Amino acid sequence: MDEMTRVRELRAEAPRPGRDRLVGGRERLLRAARGGRTRRLRADWRLAAIGAAAAIAAAAVIVPQVTDGRGETALPGAGHGYTVELGSAKGWLNDAADIVAAGPAVTAHDGQWIHTETVETNTTDDAPDPQTDERLIRYADPAMENGKAGDDHSPREHYAFLKSLPDDPARVRAKARAFFHATDPGESRTEHEYRALTAVISRSYVYDPEDLAKVYRALATVPGVRVADVVDAAGRDAIAVYREGAGFRDETLLDPDTRLYRGFRSVSRDGEVEISGARLTTEVVDGEDDRPQPPVGASPGT
Repeated sequence: MDEMTRVRELRAEAPRPGRDRLVGGRERLLRAARGGRTRRLRADWRLAAIGAAAAIAAAAVIVPQVTDGRGETALPGAGHGYTVELGSAKGWLNDAADIVAAGPAVTAHDGQWIHTETVETNTTDDAPDPQTDERLIRYADPAMENGKAGDDHSPREHYAFLKSLPDDPARVRAKARAFFHATDPGESRTEHEYRALTAVISRSYVYDPEDLAKVYRALATVPGVRVADVVDAAGRDAIAVYREGAGFRDETLLDPDTRLYRGFRSVSRDGEVEISGARLTTEVVDGEDDRPQPPVGASPGT
């Protein structure tokens, strides 16, 4: 049983915070980001129970969410964020590998595209309001392959990289270093491995689940990797995976249920969430002009 499960079970009877307080900020974020078109995301708010038990289970640090100056809850991603420190990531990532390995494969073929939709907040920007972005990425893009784009790769190259991985975590780490080569002379080997492995997780749009699970097992062996319970830029609960940096930390956010990539946060030493991004959709589509369509009868965002 991992630390997160123990935290939730210790205070399973704790009342949930009122939806009018928590959901309001999330809905305002999505409404502003989408120009009034709000998608309904999973309303699984377990923050009260987690925060109350964290001091017992995991030496937690909770940073309260700021307000907007009018007594209302600030938009998620603005100012200080919610964080419960859970400690070492080794056991959690190994469990995550098992969950990912048991999940479905995502496949694509030459001629298809990857459609993504994201939302981001940036307190260091001149326009800190939530910004949405839609992208279509060619699955097989020769201009992004065989080193033509430097330290970047097409989804087809990512898929081939995953298929080439051995079972040994140390060899996976070495292959990840070569795949995402060093760009900073001052970067240590451990920093390089962490950056490369988290980049693979965030950019593997198409994968065989057992291959992707090998990346999680390799990441579990990198020294100093930790996990925390946080909220992403869309107001959803997420698990942050990170290593402490020089005055800041870059977090890779994973879904607490599927353990797949969900977004990122850049957090200053004083706990300020300076940049926060959340991936809202990822779909394989057949043409450049295609957009994923919801099932018949489904509400937006289903």
